[in-house]
Amino acid sequence: MLAVPAVAAAQQAPGAPNAMRAQMHANMQQIVKLHQQFRTQVLGALTPAHKQLYASVVGNLAIAASPDPRAAIAQLDAALSPGEKSAILSANEQFRTAMKPLVQQMTADHPWPKASGSPGPKRSHGAHKTRTPDAGQILLGMAGGQAEMMMHGMGRMHGMGHPQLR
Repeated sequence: MLAVPAVAAAQQAPGAPNAMRAQMHANMQQIVKLHQQFRTQVLGALTPAHKQLYASVVGNLAIAASPDPRAAIAQLDAALSPGEKSAILSANEQFRTAMKPLVQQMTADHPWPKASGSPGPKRSHGAHKTRTPDAGQILLGMAGGQAEMMMHGMGRMHGMGHPQLR
């Protein structure tokens, strides 16, 4: 019967599951807020004609028998003005900068489980180098749910684009 007070004390101790869950919830709320701000900034940077083009390109990808994301990115990049591109890249950098400490805290609070005898997880990201995505790639990633994937994966700090397109 001594286990019950010990369990109650553990649940109230800093770093206990309930405290960690509350912190995770607060971080996730902040991430959702940051994503909403990012999306508003990016869409606000587009002219009405380019918003329509964006919707058309994304819609065509969704219904294509053989979607070509690279061609879609190229089409978006070719249409965007230098000011639009700059605003999108700036919004992406602000989003990544604001997300970084949240992701670091969440991964520090919830480390990957280690296999016995293993120094830790080894994650291979392939031979591609981290690079800043272009504006079309950011737009297409935003339409494809990359922010949601990032929130679930907590490791996509190199941009909002599709990794297979790099």
